[in-house]
Amino acid sequence: MNNPLPIRKVWSLLTPGQQRTALVLLFLMFIGMALETLGIGLVIPALALLTRRDFVSNYPALQPALQALGNPSQQNLVIGGMLILVGVYLIKALFLAFLVWRQTRFAFGVQVQLSQRLFTVYLRQPYTFHLQRNSAQLIRNVINEVGLFTFNGILPGMMLLTESLVLLGLCSLLLVVEPLGALIAVSVLGTAAWGFHRLTRGRIARWGEARQHHEGLRIQHLQQGLGGAKDVKLLGRETDFLEQYRVHNAQSARVGRLQATLQQLPRLWLELLAVSGLAILVISMLAQGRALEAVLPTLGLFAAAAFRLMPSVNRVLGAVQSLRYGLPVIDTLHEELKLAAPEPAAQNNNGVPAFQTEIRLTDIRYTYPSAATPALNGLSISIQKGEPVGFIGASGAGKSTLVDILLGLLTPDTGEVRVDDADIQAHLRNWQDQIGYVPQSIYLTDDTLRRNVAFGLPNEQIDDAAVQRAIQAAQLEEFVNSLPQGLETLVGERGIRLSGGQRQRIGIARALYHDPAVLVLDEATSSLDTATERGVMQAVRALHGTKTILIVAHRLSTVENCDRIYRLEQGRVVEAGVPATMR
Repeated sequence: MNNPLPIRKVWSLLTPGQQRTALVLLFLMFIGMALETLGIGLVIPALALLTRRDFVSNYPALQPALQALGNPSQQNLVIGGMLILVGVYLIKALFLAFLVWRQTRFAFGVQVQLSQRLFTVYLRQPYTFHLQRNSAQLIRNVINEVGLFTFNGILPGMMLLTESLVLLGLCSLLLVVEPLGALIAVSVLGTAAWGFHRLTRGRIARWGEARQHHEGLRIQHLQQGLGGAKDVKLLGRETDFLEQYRVHNAQSARVGRLQATLQQLPRLWLELLAVSGLAILVISMLAQGRALEAVLPTLGLFAAAAFRLMPSVNRVLGAVQSLRYGLPVIDTLHEELKLAAPEPAAQNNNGVPAFQTEIRLTDIRYTYPSAATPALNGLSISIQKGEPVGFIGASGAGKSTLVDILLGLLTPDTGEVRVDDADIQAHLRNWQDQIGYVPQSIYLTDDTLRRNVAFGLPNEQIDDAAVQRAIQAAQLEEFVNSLPQGLETLVGERGIRLSGGQRQRIGIARALYHDPAVLVLDEATSSLDTATERGVMQAVRALHGTKTILIVAHRLSTVENCDRIYRLEQGRVVEAGVPATMR
């Protein structure tokens, strides 16, 4: 694979404010590089001060300063020099600690904001987006991939810049002091690092793709196993789900292990190269006839530089490997954040007024993106205010699609839905605020009954009077009063501690919490037994005359109390009438 390092893509994922912060960090990195170079550069005068009695005579530029200090003795010069060296390294340590703190704060701040941005993008996508995407992959992207972007994008990117600047500063210093030795050292280390990168970059990118693939399937099998726990246990499929999870869990761990191992290998070989290089440098300098006393300061500089260069080269290689490994993550986030994230529809006081007279659907046609035939094909109906209306038909007749279009979740390909002559698509939020919706499967959170009725609202915004009215209208009072903690009772994940009828009644209470003008029941009782269905429908019948009620069902008996019934087949109305005349 010859893909360049994804630095530009990493940069493009940052907000303008984060990009400005990154530039400030780059400036701080330059200061850090200067301090690193200064710290290493002080090694030569420090060693010369310790080993050469003629130090002062060899540095005539220092004479004025030494005279101003009263021509201190060699011993005092050594003490002063060591204190200066310690002071410089103390300043360097404090500054670099501050730089690390700023870098990590920046990286994890990006993680928080990026996760929020991606979740916002997903949640604001049209309903059709969620019909086509796998939720396990979306969860993986928002949580796992964003986290990995921090550790395989932001942090390695900053490390690459920081250590590259340090390498630049130190190599420049060595070139000034000992050009030939510096050129040899840079050539050997550079060639070794480049060769290692060339040998490993392809497989690292493949490992990154494999990790992403197996991580998505790992989450998917985990969701399926826990989400279908009842069926899994009933059918004795625990071993099957555990095995499916084990395979992808092991594969994800395997590629992570390989990448982590490969990241540690350069250090071992670089140490060998550094020691060999120092040995060659000593031999070559002595072979040139230099005195050992004159060699020691330069040798000390190279030893100190090697002590700092080796970790830098290793970190640069590690950062490059991390960026390669994270390339699939970076590509995924780059593509996902290209999705438009429109602001949620705002309340418009000049939009659809309170429903007064009629809902009219005219020549509605709709085909799902992946379907060959239309789900609705020229459907036209009208619904009067306060009228209970039923829709029946076999599976695939178009009933649920009709409901989704009425709810404004789907936009018809042709035709329009008008409420009192106002197009709902032009004022969607106003229209949806007037609808209460009860699906076949009620989504209940692992929270209190009260918070499930006032779904999605924080505690301080819940209207307890509205909760009580909704509970009464759904005929849940007796059940709530029988609970020791009443409305503060935890219902369990997906309402697992409740019966089917209780879950549906909570769904009705949720739909009624906002006092909607229209109540839609989308096969809300199809999974209930006859007795339970009768009880739920009794609560619905009590609302006749106060709400416009739309009931979607398979069975004619479910809609027998409606004023009007439409039978759908293949996306069309094939029969309409009152219950007594329907077959």
